[in-house]
Amino acid sequence: MGAFKRILVFVGVIGGLVGLIGCENNQSKTEETQVVHVKLGVVGDSNEVWEPIVEKLQEEKIEIELVKFSDYTQPNIALENGDIDLNAYQGYILMDEFNHTQGGHLTAIGETVLNPIGLYSDSFLSVAEIAEGSEVAIANDPVNAARGLLLLQSAGLITLDYKEGTNPTVDSISKNPKNIKIIELEAAQTARSLSDVGASAINVFMALDAGLIPKDDAIFIEPVNEDSKPYYNIIVAREENKNNLIYKKIVDAYRTDESKQLIDKLYKGSVLPLW
Repeated sequence: MGAFKRILVFVGVIGGLVGLIGCENNQSKTEETQVVHVKLGVVGDSNEVWEPIVEKLQEEKIEIELVKFSDYTQPNIALENGDIDLNAYQGYILMDEFNHTQGGHLTAIGETVLNPIGLYSDSFLSVAEIAEGSEVAIANDPVNAARGLLLLQSAGLITLDYKEGTNPTVDSISKNPKNIKIIELEAAQTARSLSDVGASAINVFMALDAGLIPKDDAIFIEPVNEDSKPYYNIIVAREENKNNLIYKKIVDAYRTDESKQLIDKLYKGSVLPLW
């Protein structure tokens, strides 16, 4: 091969290598700047605690879209079906109930807060004042209905007889000295029903959405003890994604001192962080 041809071959090889290096650099830059979009299901409109988390994670190229639901059933169905990537609104007991009854494949990837439910009334200032035969509203989904009934039992209004490890129902009421009438409503209706019933068992965030401050306005609040863990709120993913590093970053971004301070400020002690 002549000297001139050898020079042309050498230049061609160098040019090819430079081209490959350029492509790899461009690919690396693309990967570094790629934004991961995560759809996170929540219930209700009181999601202020997520706002700084969403902003912070944007710096790490994680874009969270809050997908809002108005009931406690659809967020799990949407997650199971792949319409969303995570949800953050429920406790272990609700997730386990969904998996058991719906054949779901959901799992907790992090604990967030405990939201003690409260009993509210526009008609009575205390549990003792609740009149004979009063109507008392609770949520109508199995898990929150059970929690509402347990709240009424803790308040001394009813006594329940049910098998441990199962959810009590209205049929589990064995004693009802005031003959109160249990009205089961959609969770979103429990706060709106206050003017129509004697009292209502309302989830913290449904209460907040209705302008109620649980710590100040409830006539009775769910006691917090060793039996509370089934109601710990959790961030939930599909089982196949339980080790997803992006999702773990979202959990870590929630469980910070900054979030704890914001939770206390927003909810005035009505919501209890679990870290």
